[in-house]
Amino acid sequence: MLVLGGYLGAGKTTLAVNLARTLKTDRDKSVAIITNDQGDVLVDTEYSKDAGFDTREIMGGCFCKNFDEFVSSARTLVTSGKPDIIIAEPIGSSTNLMSSVVSPMRTMYPDEFSVAPFCVVVDCVRALGFLSKDKERTVDTVDLIPEHQIRDAEIIILTKTDLVGRDTIDAVRAKIDSILPGCRMIETSSKDLRNISEIVDMILSDEMSMKAPLAEDNRGFAFEKAKLGWYSGTYDIKPTDDLDMYSISTDMMKAVAAEYGADSIVHVKVMLESEDAACKMSLVQKEMQVDGIEGSRFMKSPGRLVLNARVISPPKKLEEVMRNIVDTVSGNYPVELIRTGEKCFMPKPESPSHFFFE
Repeated sequence: MLVLGGYLGAGKTTLAVNLARTLKTDRDKSVAIITNDQGDVLVDTEYSKDAGFDTREIMGGCFCKNFDEFVSSARTLVTSGKPDIIIAEPIGSSTNLMSSVVSPMRTMYPDEFSVAPFCVVVDCVRALGFLSKDKERTVDTVDLIPEHQIRDAEIIILTKTDLVGRDTIDAVRAKIDSILPGCRMIETSSKDLRNISEIVDMILSDEMSMKAPLAEDNRGFAFEKAKLGWYSGTYDIKPTDDLDMYSISTDMMKAVAAEYGADSIVHVKVMLESEDAACKMSLVQKEMQVDGIEGSRFMKSPGRLVLNARVISPPKKLEEVMRNIVDTVSGNYPVELIRTGEKCFMPKPESPSHFFFE
């Protein structure tokens, strides 16, 4: 089992699917994925399923809060599909994963699961901003969690390296080394899959998680999480003509960016899918990217829209904003949308069900 930690928008799901594809295609290994979030319907789950992988999801809180359910899902995957590897992706705001998930798993179930070194994904585009000690902190600042996640790691995976220069990558590496001296780092990119084989080699090796978890006060991280409004919405889609999924997704992301400033947008994800096509897009601060398009970019048959948003915003306002965006944007396209589910809230502080430390 590989646990992939890292902050919201770091590229964990895209990396998980790329690893799964490489393991399947190049190494003839079967892979299953466990996703995790606070909401009811997860874009990441739909993306993993559309990529062809057996996927389970833990909803309503972190793996740490729902550890027994996490173990049960892993066992179900083993029983039903017998995968060679399970990749588990916790919520991007999760902290203390070494003590509340990785260590309990390797200690309590050593005969059932071999746990690879705990990997934390770091986004090179945003890392220096998050990790800077000189930035001005305000009531809306959200940056305590990424540094703690780095301290928790056994291996750091640097993503989006194609979007920044060598000087930035070197500066990120130096900053991480100052937080976790001597930490092993692997650079990769979803665009060219650089060094993906090095990560795969680690997963398939005999290398196992060994790091001793350390106790750390969780109150500051809980306060930071409480600043985030969490939105999940689902819609049935009925195209009345060919629907350009790329264009409508882009317009939705632009509308969110126009409503909220870059510092308030932590991570927004949109997924459109039908029998013959799918498109996933994400917005992190001011950076928008296409995470994947399956089949044609045009949706011709009925399908579904899933929206997940993590924004520094009161839930009521966030819900109104997201509803208005969907209604306004969809009015410009040949499509009928029917809302089938919606949830918007601020998560309460979580208490891990298991907590191992030295």
